[in-house]
Amino acid sequence: MWCLVNLPNGTTSGVQCDPKRISQECLEKVCADLGIICETDYFGLIPVRVGDHADVDECSVKQWINLRNPLHIYTNDRTHPLLLSLRVKFWVPAHLILQSSVRNLFYMQARQELFDGHLRPTSWANAAYLAALLLQADGYKYDPVKVPPAPVGAIESESVCRSSTAGATDVTDLPDRRPVPQLRRPSKRKCSEIECKRGSVSSQSSASPPIGWHLDDLGSHSGGISPSAAPAAEELAKASPKNIYHRYGALRPAFEGDDDVAEGQRQLAQPTEYHQQIAGEHEKLSLIKMSATSAQYWLLEEICSLMGYGEEIFDGVTIGEPAVVCKISVSPHGLTIVKDDEKYSVPFTAVKLAKSIKRSFRLTYMNENHVETHVELKLPSHRTAASLYRAIIEKHEFYSCETVRPIVTTQFIRDLKGTIASMFNEDTELGKRYVFDIKRTCREVYDAARRTLHARGIEISNKVEEHTENPADALGRLKETQRAQREEYAQLERLYDERIREAITCPICADGVIDTTFLPCGHMTACRACAEQCERCPLCRSNIECISKIFLPPLLQSRKSTTAATASRVLLQEEYLSAAPDPGTVGGLPKAPHPVATLVL
Repeated sequence: MWCLVNLPNGTTSGVQCDPKRISQECLEKVCADLGIICETDYFGLIPVRVGDHADVDECSVKQWINLRNPLHIYTNDRTHPLLLSLRVKFWVPAHLILQSSVRNLFYMQARQELFDGHLRPTSWANAAYLAALLLQADGYKYDPVKVPPAPVGAIESESVCRSSTAGATDVTDLPDRRPVPQLRRPSKRKCSEIECKRGSVSSQSSASPPIGWHLDDLGSHSGGISPSAAPAAEELAKASPKNIYHRYGALRPAFEGDDDVAEGQRQLAQPTEYHQQIAGEHEKLSLIKMSATSAQYWLLEEICSLMGYGEEIFDGVTIGEPAVVCKISVSPHGLTIVKDDEKYSVPFTAVKLAKSIKRSFRLTYMNENHVETHVELKLPSHRTAASLYRAIIEKHEFYSCETVRPIVTTQFIRDLKGTIASMFNEDTELGKRYVFDIKRTCREVYDAARRTLHARGIEISNKVEEHTENPADALGRLKETQRAQREEYAQLERLYDERIREAITCPICADGVIDTTFLPCGHMTACRACAEQCERCPLCRSNIECISKIFLPPLLQSRKSTTAATASRVLLQEEYLSAAPDPGTVGGLPKAPHPVATLVL
């Protein structure tokens, strides 16, 4: 039997499996095709039924296949291939992932869930940082030409703020802004072309949008916006395809009461320079020369604290109060129970009992006041209730326990044939269906992966340590290196100036500047005043017949003027200090601690 397995990156892998064998073999064959040697415990398979929506396996409730049960129980038609999806079942931090192929699958699913809204950033700044990491991980290099210009309203408000604070703030203290191209009203011919484009776009709004267009473009053109309501340049900008920063700017942070917030209010809450903020974060990552693999690593590390990370959400109604809707989300850190406007966080260590009977589910836990609390729900189907029971037990075992207990691995149910056969032989395997397929905890998977890679001679220490530098630390180190380079350059410049001043200073009086040459020997070693007093050349001791004035190159002349100005300034300061009255005299003022710094010439 053929199994077609959809991967997180949108591709499909086909493997041939024996339907009588366990489903674990199908997972291992798919992972072997992807180059995954170990760490297969992080993944699971989801059945995709014919006729379902394309993204049915991306919903919050996932019907995971039990890998310990035979594969044929998940299909009734063996003539057609079985459709499955490979997804991450147990999310772990990136520093615990040892294989690059496993990290790549984690990244592809995290990328999809960020764009779908299953993972929500904590703020707009966090959303911009995550979008920049996605750009860097997808191989996009920062290009200042592709950065979208800031909105006109933001530029006007910024100019007003600058003009109002010009008296108190220096212009050099403000951040640099890129020049915004001036928009001109197009000619009549251009306006007619724009109207034709608007008509073609509005006529195609009911069809699927072309590649490279954003859905917001179709909505804006299909609405009732007249051409006179907005400038023609703005219409042309809307008709053009969105650039890369607009596409990756689809990330939106989570809002409080997000289900009740209208989309228009979310757009109003978006910063006016959100896409420019993404470009700024992308520029920082490009400055530190972050590789694509490092960007994947830090994206996986960043999403560990996001809302919805590794969660499976189950909706039901309470049995005692049928009208009250209750949601239970199972995450790597525990349970979150939302009932009406109340929200409770239950760690795995506080769970005392979980039980599933048909569509009913019962949970017993200790609340914050150390009081035993019960929650009884009725879920849409018995499969959903079994999935909730299985998710709680398996996540608790995987993340919180040292090893998987035998009571979990041996728990099973039987079908009708197996129940009848067990009346005669209790040890029969006929009709046995295991409830859980977890074999190892998070610690055991990590240790087993290290042993497997070490046994195959694969070095893993360097591969893990190459991503350990935080981007913020790398950026700070880059700034420190640049500052040290600037200081070194300034020191070399000062040394260069000192050497030039020494080279053009008269060695006889050690005050004037060399501007005279001796003839006929041609040596230049004295100023005009000292040269007139010399009868022989100080260097070769030859007789001097005459002297001639020389003119230094422009660079040396500028150095000469700078040196002369500095000398005259120091001389005037010394004269001022010598003429200043003593502090003890009548009308005298005390000397300043640093009079050179306070004197303005």
